[in-house]
Amino acid sequence: MRRPSAFALSAIAAALALTACGSNGGSDPTPEPTADGGQAVCDEPTIRSAVQADFEANYPGSTFVALDDFRCEGGWAMANAEFEASGSTFPTVVFLRAEGQFWVPTTIEEICAKPQAESGVPADMYVAACGTE
Repeated sequence: MRRPSAFALSAIAAALALTACGSNGGSDPTPEPTADGGQAVCDEPTIRSAVQADFEANYPGSTFVALDDFRCEGGWAMANAEFEASGSTFPTVVFLRAEGQFWVPTTIEEICAKPQAESGVPADMYVAACGTE
């Protein structure tokens, strides 16, 4: 379990590393294929639910505030969100990977554990998480 202050620092670092992020929040859900042949739907309610569940489960003392935008590519999603901790609101970037029909939160440490070419993470999402390719 991570303390909100440590999370805030890594979230701010990830947000600063992020150079651009489009929204895939249109009215037509976009399925994202996964390695096991399932599909995770890439739409605003599904991504919002996954991000909010991550905050509730892993960051006690913080509150999910908003999903600003998100995009999905190749079984991965990157969401710009806001959370509140200790009376302040912080921007953050949440990374998700598709597992079957579900989006599973993934830490920056998990993403950056391998070089981009070996990770399977789309290059721009990898750079947003790790700061380099």
